[in-house]
Amino acid sequence: MPHINVTNVTVDLPIYGAHNMNLKGRVANFFARRETEIEVIRALNDISLSINDGDRVGIVGPNGSGKTTLLRVMAGILKPTQGNVEIQGTVVSMIDQGLGMDPQCTGLENIFRRGIFLNQSTQQMQDRLDEIVDFSGLGDRIRHPLYTYSSGMRARLAFSIATSVEPEILIIDEGIGAADEEFSERAAGRLDSFLQNAGILILASHSHQLLDSWCTKKIRIESGHLLSQKL
Repeated sequence: MPHINVTNVTVDLPIYGAHNMNLKGRVANFFARRETEIEVIRALNDISLSINDGDRVGIVGPNGSGKTTLLRVMAGILKPTQGNVEIQGTVVSMIDQGLGMDPQCTGLENIFRRGIFLNQSTQQMQDRLDEIVDFSGLGDRIRHPLYTYSSGMRARLAFSIATSVEPEILIIDEGIGAADEEFSERAAGRLDSFLQNAGILILASHSHQLLDSWCTKKIRIESGHLLSQKL
């Protein structure tokens, strides 16, 4: 059964100083023998939580609170500085909608490109192609370059691809909030179908309406601290 256990997780992120932000600065540092300026920001501070099969968890908090960092940790993308993360089950994350996609390629081509990052074969994506295109509602625009898409159209495509592989754990960061209302309603129905077959949904969003519609449990984070969890 899929589950995620986060135990005493702390994440420190290095922020490099102004002299190290570009090539000119790095060259100047080298000749001046100036030490590298590194500031460390604590993005998460001693976070512990457990998410189990069937949970629909919403993560709330202001910008910069650590929501996306926590999602990356739970997706297995980011290794914590301290603490442990146990992930059981196949994970599909929509933290970065553009991961694996090329703006110069068509939406059709990007379905296969994105599939590679979801550990899917070309044949597996080919078998799901018609269903993905149909659910996205993009019509003939699926043959247009991705750079011509609006943010909502990109959200439609990314969501349609990600949920076509039926993951055991689905992690979303704001993704569908950029889509239109009609698609959001269909997406909610698709998520309901996914969760009826068992699985975990984790969603970070500023939209209380979205969270209330999709999530039954909530976690609040501020300044990297877990303030409350209604699990």
